[in-house]
Amino acid sequence: MKTLEIDAKLDILINELEFKDAKEVIKDSLFTEILYRISRFADEVSRFKDKYGKTLAEFKEEYESEAEDYEKYDDLMAWEFAQRGKEYWEKKLCNLYPQSVKSIA
Repeated sequence: MKTLEIDAKLDILINELEFKDAKEVIKDSLFTEILYRISRFADEVSRFKDKYGKTLAEFKEEYESEAEDYEKYDDLMAWEFAQRGKEYWEKKLCNLYPQSVKSIA
């Protein structure tokens, strides 16, 4: 594990921003980035739900029972990617910050 050295200027800013230490700044930054990624993927999932008026599972079942449609195929791949990405980052958030997730839900 690498050690992070904080110079005096950064230490002053950390204190002015009322963080306990550099570790807290890093954790806060990671938490924010993970929430941002979840939000982006959730927006994409919602866009497809709105576009097709159904869940991913319903859309996939319908797609697989019809003739091939390249636009729907592209949407299916993008929707599945967004759903997996959202679930991946939600899992990371739960693993890294279980106490914070309870307060968000």
